[in-house]
Amino acid sequence: MKQKETFFENRVLNQLALDQVEVQRRPLTREEAIKIAQQINDSPTITGYSLSEWAGRRDTFVLLRRSTNKLCGALLAHHMLGNWCEIAVVFIEREYRRNGYGKYLFETSLRTLSYSHKKHLLFFSRPAMEKMARDAGFQVYESEHDFVQKQPLRWLFIKFFYKVQWLSNFYRIRELLRKKREFGSKFHFKIAVLHPE
Repeated sequence: MKQKETFFENRVLNQLALDQVEVQRRPLTREEAIKIAQQINDSPTITGYSLSEWAGRRDTFVLLRRSTNKLCGALLAHHMLGNWCEIAVVFIEREYRRNGYGKYLFETSLRTLSYSHKKHLLFFSRPAMEKMARDAGFQVYESEHDFVQKQPLRWLFIKFFYKVQWLSNFYRIRELLRKKREFGSKFHFKIAVLHPE
């Protein structure tokens, strides 16, 4: 009985926490971009996006506390050739994690992005992200190989169009090499795909 009560209390607390935040589709301010980029610098599982990408060169969604306008998290989407949109980063500030903010930011942003009728792509390595992707209707593939298997158009997109667009940024290449060197990051990602309805 105690476990059920705790679960109910946690749901109520999570709902109260979600009632206090809102998602805005806008570039991050320079200060917000610096704050997010600095925290991502310490993550061995996120390759990273530059300040200019967070501050307007990419499509960004910001999660804010209503009362203070304080940044709680951000999502960065990368619109690509071939009618694809990559959900590149879903990031929640440390102090706001475990309240359902990541799921709320992801699903709210995804609803807005769905109006573009693009295919959505997500690379991830954490189990929590896999659960969010599956809950949102994404099909999950264990590896790049599983995703492209026997489908020439997918192979062409992932191996050529995606790689060229993603790596056409010196900051990202530098961060990829730094994290492999400093953290021993392997970047073994699963892939999740959501096709437009």
